[in-house]
Amino acid sequence: MGKWSSILCPRIQSRLDKEKEKAAYCTVMPSSDSLFNVRHILDQVNVDLVANTCSCRKWNMVGIPCCHAIACIYFQNKVAEDYVDVCYKVETYVKAYSGLIPPLEGERYWPRVPCNLDPPPIKIGPGRPRKNRIKHPLEYPKKTGSLTRSGIEMTCSICNSKGHNKRGCPDKGSAAATEP
Repeated sequence: MGKWSSILCPRIQSRLDKEKEKAAYCTVMPSSDSLFNVRHILDQVNVDLVANTCSCRKWNMVGIPCCHAIACIYFQNKVAEDYVDVCYKVETYVKAYSGLIPPLEGERYWPRVPCNLDPPPIKIGPGRPRKNRIKHPLEYPKKTGSLTRSGIEMTCSICNSKGHNKRGCPDKGSAAATEP
């Protein structure tokens, strides 16, 4: 980061550049020196450059000016990089990582803790524990010789037609019962 020539960090600079491209499609209508009404495609938002806020709330949440705010900044002939939050600047980044982290000794030299650290107790749910997992209906059975009945069409034992069984047969009451 010491070699970086820009005021902002590289990723933040690229995000700001994308917003600058979108700012070309914004129409700025000034209300005062710091308040603006901006139209962008079908949106109409309010921008306050003193409070660093936009009614689209992107600038408020992220800290990087949105395309509406950048259009207002350009309208006043100012630089957009000055309105980016301080946490994204290279100076802040260098300050954050300028301190040294002292080396740590191995685990063998760590101080001993007098209390016993046990894992939390195991909670056993009510009821009998499940012996096997519940299998999917189309999953292979345990026995290799048996076949599943999936895909077989039902046949009625009363009227001998396919598509229903004896229980849902329309001829249930009218047909004569066959004797065994």
